[in-house]
Amino acid sequence: MTAISRSKGTARFAFRESNSKLQNSKQKQSLIILNFAYGTTRFRYSTGYKSCYDDWDFKKQRVKNKASISNKDEVNDYLSGLEKFINKKYSELTKEQGEVSKDVLKYHLDVFTKKITPNIEFNKNLTFFEVIQQFIDLKDGQISNITLRSYKQTQKRLQEYEKHYNTRLIFQAIDMSFYNKFVKFMEANNYSLNTIGKHIKTLKTFLNYAVSEGYSANQKFKGNDFKVKKEITTEIYLTDTEIQQMFEKDLSKYPELEHARDVFLMGCYTGQRISDYNGLKEEDIITIDGVQFFEIKQKKNRKYGRVVHCPITKEMKSIMNARYNGKPPKKIHEQDLNENIKQVGQMLEWDELIKCEYTKGGKLNIEMIPKYDLIKSHTARRSFCTNKYKAGMSVFDIMLFSGHTTEKEFYKYIRIKNQERASHIVKGGFFNV
Repeated sequence: MTAISRSKGTARFAFRESNSKLQNSKQKQSLIILNFAYGTTRFRYSTGYKSCYDDWDFKKQRVKNKASISNKDEVNDYLSGLEKFINKKYSELTKEQGEVSKDVLKYHLDVFTKKITPNIEFNKNLTFFEVIQQFIDLKDGQISNITLRSYKQTQKRLQEYEKHYNTRLIFQAIDMSFYNKFVKFMEANNYSLNTIGKHIKTLKTFLNYAVSEGYSANQKFKGNDFKVKKEITTEIYLTDTEIQQMFEKDLSKYPELEHARDVFLMGCYTGQRISDYNGLKEEDIITIDGVQFFEIKQKKNRKYGRVVHCPITKEMKSIMNARYNGKPPKKIHEQDLNENIKQVGQMLEWDELIKCEYTKGGKLNIEMIPKYDLIKSHTARRSFCTNKYKAGMSVFDIMLFSGHTTEKEFYKYIRIKNQERASHIVKGGFFNV
């Protein structure tokens, strides 16, 4: 018969200072430290008790049985309990999650020794993913569907990580070791740097919730090294001339392309996100001082109740009257829009090669990509903002429509060269030229 052995570490107690140093002053008190070794990891934990060289049994690793030491039994019982606890807890944790970090061991020892008290107001038996699901359920209806979807995507990546490494995630295990391993996992799955950064940002949101609600005491994720990495990628915009070319293109023989083009142009003329310009309705139209507007409650900013009024241009009216009985084009699936609008760009022979640099799978990639292949749903909004800026409209006024909350975010968003920005500033009359 064979018995199943449990995972073991080696626990021993010793002074913080070296024995040779204490020998010179045998009555000097020194902290008793628990040293726990497992695999190649060495973990140290202060017991809170002190002893001196003369009162310590180095072989038994306990306080000597001297009548002059009144609390010797209390100290030795405490050390024995600590040794028994860490061996048992380490065995349980390795069975549950495989690898065990120092932070996890410290957390459980802190709870055991009553250095920290978990918030009993909440159910502490909730797992890592149960807390995340609780957070997502709480936010459902309070945030945009886009943000909610990004939360669920990060939740899925974490579940994939757990399955891949055959481990069990707990809040106390979220440290730099996990961070590096999670990033490498996503790089191995060929995610871009910005996508990885997005997932880290969302993870930090989950962890902040767990700490604020008392589900976790681990705040390692707030360290400077737990970074949300990102890079500026190549994004294009269409000039006013190109937008006009797209507007004038006869696509009557290709109804699917025509529909995608019309929806896309509504974005170019309103400056809205696809979640707002795709699926505009007749009831969204209002009249102010004889001018028709689309009154749009921006989905991403609905938490703040942000409503924008986008004037209905002659081009928009032409599209609506020509093919949709005076109504906005019907909603289209975003994936279909992205695929079809590239085809429209290709038909317009926008073949200029654009140098694109991006990090994917942990490696820098450089490609020359034709402009038509870089057009996507978000290009419409970016084109609106960039063209209005180049035309001399103030950033403050553009932001009234775009929904950007700060100028800093706006300037990161638009795609103009430094010389174009310099020209724009000069035209504002700030220089005598």
